[in-house]
Amino acid sequence: MRTRILTAFFLFCLISNQSIACDCRDSKDLKEIQNREFTNSKYIFIGEISKIDTKKHTFEVKVIESFKGAKNGKVYRGVYDKLCGPIIDEVGTWLIYGTLSSGNTIKVNVCGLTRSFKNPEHIISATKPPKPLPSNASKSQIEKESIAWKERAKADLAKEIADLRKRCK
Repeated sequence: MRTRILTAFFLFCLISNQSIACDCRDSKDLKEIQNREFTNSKYIFIGEISKIDTKKHTFEVKVIESFKGAKNGKVYRGVYDKLCGPIIDEVGTWLIYGTLSSGNTIKVNVCGLTRSFKNPEHIISATKPPKPLPSNASKSQIEKESIAWKERAKADLAKEIADLRKRCK
């Protein structure tokens, strides 16, 4: 009897873990992801994150430049999903894609393209990471690849913002 209870408990834990997990596998085409985000977002804007509450997964953001829905200069409260990201983890300038959750709260799109200007490479769906280097790669090779990835991520973000400006004229 005890074995059955333990087995049932173990299976329940496995099933509940799988139901909570998210799957952010996306198209390999950044343009396709950007089009999906544009269509599915009520709010798209560049904002300045000034406060973050990592326990409640909330933040405060002031709209600098709105592409869709938000009002320039307005301060919004935001919320993000800690499991499926993107995770708002640093103050500074961010490109935000989201929907209205309740009242004045913007909910960041799960598995979306919201990312910081400082570290846009943290959102892997936005810029593909470099291919793994061989195990005998030198430290300078690893650094070079890392720098190239960050530069590519910043260039992709700049192009995306230029495209949003054209799209929203």
